Amino acid sequence: MVHNINVEKFGVRLRPVRLEDAEFIVRLRNSPLAAGNIGDSAPDKASQEAWLRSYFERANDLYFIVERVRDSRAVGTCGIYHIERNVGQGGRWLIEPGVPAAAASCWLSFHTCFDILGLEVVLRRAVESNKEVISFHRRIRNPCVGLSANSQVINGKRIRLVEFRTTKADWFAISTELEHYTCMAEEFL
Repeated sequence: MVHNINVEKFGVRLRPVRLEDAEFIVRLRNSPLAAGNIGDSAPDKASQEAWLRSYFERANDLYFIVERVRDSRAVGTCGIYHIERNVGQGGRWLIEPGVPAAAASCWLSFHTCFDILGLEVVLRRAVESNKEVISFHRRIRNPCVGLSANSQVINGKRIRLVEFRTTKADWFAISTELEHYTCMAEEFL
């Protein structure tokens, strides 16, 4: 599904992923930051390009590059997928270490889900050992609904995921929390 949603605020932009982003995605997804925290990834540029070509054919799947507005430098990725009956899954969320774009990209992702796509519920999952992402979701008051046992394979092992469920009604409180963090980080972007 080639999409045309572009959103920006707080010095950050979400723009649709392109085939030429493959090398950046491989580097980011295979970085030490991502090790053990995300599902298995394409090991090289050619494999990532093949994955992207198949992604472009899918419906109900949006994949974004997170960019700094001032210089259009790619600093991360995020996605909204499995969109069905006003519910979507948020994920593929990775930001380069040292770039304070997490809160802004999360705000833009939720804004896209609730205000542009009109979703009623967004589900997000984080690897149980990924304390940084879990702590982030708790700080912004994203409702945690529990643990899913053995629901994803990473490095050949089944792992548990912490599940968050955000409703459109939750979005107002979460947006206020995220705006607080984005205002502190925007000057460093």
